[in-house]
Amino acid sequence: MFDTTLPYKLIQIRKNRFVNSESFLREYIFKFYLHNKKGCIKYIVSVKEYAEGLLTMDYYPKISLTPRVSAQDTVQDLRYRMLTKQNSFGKIGGTLMDIMVMFQNNHNLRIWGFLAANLIREDSNDNNKRYRTYIEILRRSFQNKYNIFGNRKNSVIFVIPNIFNKSIKEIVKRYEDIFAETN
Repeated sequence: MFDTTLPYKLIQIRKNRFVNSESFLREYIFKFYLHNKKGCIKYIVSVKEYAEGLLTMDYYPKISLTPRVSAQDTVQDLRYRMLTKQNSFGKIGGTLMDIMVMFQNNHNLRIWGFLAANLIREDSNDNNKRYRTYIEILRRSFQNKYNIFGNRKNSVIFVIPNIFNKSIKEIVKRYEDIFAETN
């Protein structure tokens, strides 16, 4: 299901020279396109590299958040379009995992932390569907050489190579600081 990838392109590498509120060293920005029956949606992927080789990944569709005058969609409908089965996460997820593998192979960076945000109707992280889905996908994909675990309390997911087993507590603590910066 996630073995299909879309062509993606690195469009910018940004050093953190002017952003004082975040401690990332570099931000790698990728783009890819998903074509479906209704048209073409551009996706932006932001991978931020932190000290000690820690990485975070965010992705979002680059869509207009202004509905047409004749449309029945509201801004909220457009913002959460990707969660309404308009798009197939199989190709998107495969592309994101391909970017993860590319970082492992080309840059020797392989420690990942993810946030799975709640929707408006999800009042707690225990019923966060993205958290449950993402952690299971990552477990199945990176099961042999990685520890994949999460924290249900705040929907954080970690993908840490087994060679870092002795320093997992320090890595998790560092990610708590990173996620506190961005929220």
